[in-house]
Amino acid sequence: MNKDEFYRATKIAGMLLFIPLVLVSGPLSGYFVGDYLVKKVHLPAFVLFLCIIIGFVAAFAEMIRIIKMALRVESKSGHERP
Repeated sequence: MNKDEFYRATKIAGMLLFIPLVLVSGPLSGYFVGDYLVKKVHLPAFVLFLCIIIGFVAAFAEMIRIIKMALRVESKSGHERP
């Protein structure tokens, strides 16, 4: 493995290891935003659940974007796997 392959593999691994953080931060931020809206703005309680669901959807979309980016970096390697 030469230097360029090592850096490419490290970049892909870094992107893929970032996915769990994204999957946790989406719903968690949705919870905090929803909790703030329910307590401070006095919105109904279902807004909290709606914000959490929006966080899940946003995290899932970001996960797909990260995977596509990692696949693009992988395809630039010029090596086809058997």
